[in-house]
Amino acid sequence: MRSISLIIVALIFFFVGCSPAETPAPTTTPPPSPTATEAVVLEDPPACAVANMIYHSQLQEALLIGCVPNAVRQSSPNIIWGWNGERWRRVTEGGPQMLLLGGAAYDEKRNAVVMYGGYSWSEDSCVRETWEWDGENWEQKNVEPPTACDHLEMVYDKTREEVILFGGGDENQNLSTETWSWNGETWTLLTDVGPSGRAHFGFVQDPVHEQNLLYGGYADTILDDFWVWRQGAWQNADLSEPGPLSHIGMAYDGDANELIIFGGASSTSTFSSLSDKTWKLTNGAWSEVSPESHPSPRGSPAMVYDPVRTRIVLYGGFASNREDLNDTWEWDGSEWHCIVNCGQ
Repeated sequence: MRSISLIIVALIFFFVGCSPAETPAPTTTPPPSPTATEAVVLEDPPACAVANMIYHSQLQEALLIGCVPNAVRQSSPNIIWGWNGERWRRVTEGGPQMLLLGGAAYDEKRNAVVMYGGYSWSEDSCVRETWEWDGENWEQKNVEPPTACDHLEMVYDKTREEVILFGGGDENQNLSTETWSWNGETWTLLTDVGPSGRAHFGFVQDPVHEQNLLYGGYADTILDDFWVWRQGAWQNADLSEPGPLSHIGMAYDGDANELIIFGGASSTSTFSSLSDKTWKLTNGAWSEVSPESHPSPRGSPAMVYDPVRTRIVLYGGFASNREDLNDTWEWDGSEWHCIVNCGQ
């Protein structure tokens, strides 16, 4: 998406997360001291929104990707941050340039982090690059890219053993209905039949049923449809009870067999309609959860399920005052717990 759209009031909602905002002063909780064998820099990620969070089964960490600090978007290095339940660390730095609104997924079969697309603040354009990180080295893949180049989502398909990409838009703000797969060598167009084109939607893996789940998003309006990607095809499910939502945080709790949604915006007046509600989908029925404590209202937080610790990790997002957040929360199946930078 071209940043010229940011000056058009009607499209400000679409590009939320790209507009500059002052980064709040950090109130970082000091992490434990590293051992002599640990070659890591111990510090927390910056405040950010619209980042990706994936779980890396080999590292047994939740990885935060595309966390671009507002103040240094034109010169920020690409950093992947890791969360192990106690502290954040810099897992790797380098490879592709730091981009907003790109896609990321973990290819479980090949043990590779896959990154594609995103918006370059400095170049004022979206970037159609495919990169992989094998745990040690970065490699750019010189391949024909998908149609969309930012505002897209990616997730691993356990059945196909490939990464699936859906949605997003091109340089001319045309939203894509195409579904693509990545096998480590080639992008393949699988279908253009399924959900309507959209941005800022939830798209996660349901490993229990070996399927992927999509909810909500933004196009000309806020969407409330629910789709299932299973065995190479989309199926529409009548499960829209949370109502129209975009900019949500979403993760699948494999231990409880529940889909969890937090936050998001319920109208095109993005910042004034942010939610602090937690929804869960259990056995085909939605219900709103009322935990004792919870994150503040926000849009576009990063969320992922940690199957080893049986926790959902949530990081950051943007607040109603348009500032990005840098707090870390965990969902244990019934309650939210703030771990780092609480009180936001």
